[in-house]
Amino acid sequence: MRRTFIQLGTVLAVFSVPTGAWALPQAPSILCATYPDAAVCQGRLAHCSTCHTSTWPPAWNEFGVQIYESLQGPLIDDLDTTLNFVAPLDADGDGISNLDELMIGTSPGDASDAWPYCAPSPEEVNESYDFEHAFVRVMVLYCGRSPTYEERAAFDAGGSPAPELHLRLHAHLDACLASPHWRDEGLARLADRRIRPISAVGIDSPVDIIIGDYTWDYALFSWALTEDRDARELLLADYHVERRPDGSLAQVSGTFGASRGSGAGGQPLEPTRRAGMITTQWFLSVNTMFSPMPRTTAAQAYRAYLGADIARQQGIFPIAGEPADVDSKGVRDAVCANCHSTLDPLSYAFAAYEGIRGAQTGTYDASRPARVIEGWTDNQGYLLGSPVDNLRDWAEQAVASDLFSRNLAMMFFRHGFEREPTPTEQSEVDAAWRAMPEDSYSANRLIHRLVDLAAFGGAR
Repeated sequence: MRRTFIQLGTVLAVFSVPTGAWALPQAPSILCATYPDAAVCQGRLAHCSTCHTSTWPPAWNEFGVQIYESLQGPLIDDLDTTLNFVAPLDADGDGISNLDELMIGTSPGDASDAWPYCAPSPEEVNESYDFEHAFVRVMVLYCGRSPTYEERAAFDAGGSPAPELHLRLHAHLDACLASPHWRDEGLARLADRRIRPISAVGIDSPVDIIIGDYTWDYALFSWALTEDRDARELLLADYHVERRPDGSLAQVSGTFGASRGSGAGGQPLEPTRRAGMITTQWFLSVNTMFSPMPRTTAAQAYRAYLGADIARQQGIFPIAGEPADVDSKGVRDAVCANCHSTLDPLSYAFAAYEGIRGAQTGTYDASRPARVIEGWTDNQGYLLGSPVDNLRDWAEQAVASDLFSRNLAMMFFRHGFEREPTPTEQSEVDAAWRAMPEDSYSANRLIHRLVDLAAFGGAR
């Protein structure tokens, strides 16, 4: 058995210094270009916390101090050289080099992050996978109940060999993933943070103040992630999904009026402007609301479906000349500019979609930006550093990215394990989401791969 000391942590995003208030928001891209195989660069862009404890006011951890002292000034062109210079050093004094920590996905700037982990050999993993334990977990997680005594006895009747138990386990998993519980409860709870329902102003409003009907959102979320459908439909669907009286789901096309007389609660957006979950009437009304510039809307789409929280300085892809501050909100100030150099270009594609506006809530109006923003300039939208022409283009680029697949895998891993992956497990999770094209972007196939992880069967 080999022993490896592994730490949990996060990564690099922005370098800032108090004198002159300069920043290097390109630093994550440079780190990942310098070390493309680093765990912190797999399916995402490195985060600020590798170097920073705060980006405003700027404060550094031990690794950030070491970088800054070696950088010798605000010279972004020297950053790759500096990274290579400090790679063999041990900034936090925990006995592991900076480069080794970056490669396994741990923090080189926080010694208290360390914990010992004994990585078993493949033979030990195969021997220690407890199929009966995994069976119970499958039933609870995906069928919503514990197995009966009879079901447990039948699962391992006569001490079946591992290959047979494996087939039996995955047959039960298939049945659970097709169950009403998974469709209506399990996936709904995973959707909650992405949809953010507010009953007071939803279709079930007790005071008849309705800004949208989020039952459409839950139906589409469950539809895209069941029955081996293409999970990319979360952002690509130009249709809607309705629930039938028997509880089943059905795809429907076109536009739909409000079911109550408030003027909101339907789906009035024409199909050619649809982009799945990020263009429902509820999503646009609850996020854009009355805002001329839909920054909150773009930030929620980025966070919910690509797993990058700009408020935590994740997924920072600065665009030259941004933020342009098209609505004169002061976002070019040093305290705001780093985040808004990514956030504002993300937002432009959403600008023509109405927030709360009576019967027009959630509709598309090409003249909206000029109408609501004085002096509006039609700036180029961007996503992940690449230009986008409109919100459909935004969605297509989003689902083609590693961030989309990785975010789905992390969502299902956290649901199944109720924790983050260990560094050793993260490489297995990465392998699962990288197989999504091979699996036709099926959420079911992704879950099957996660159930095969050693830890699901109780192995360390």
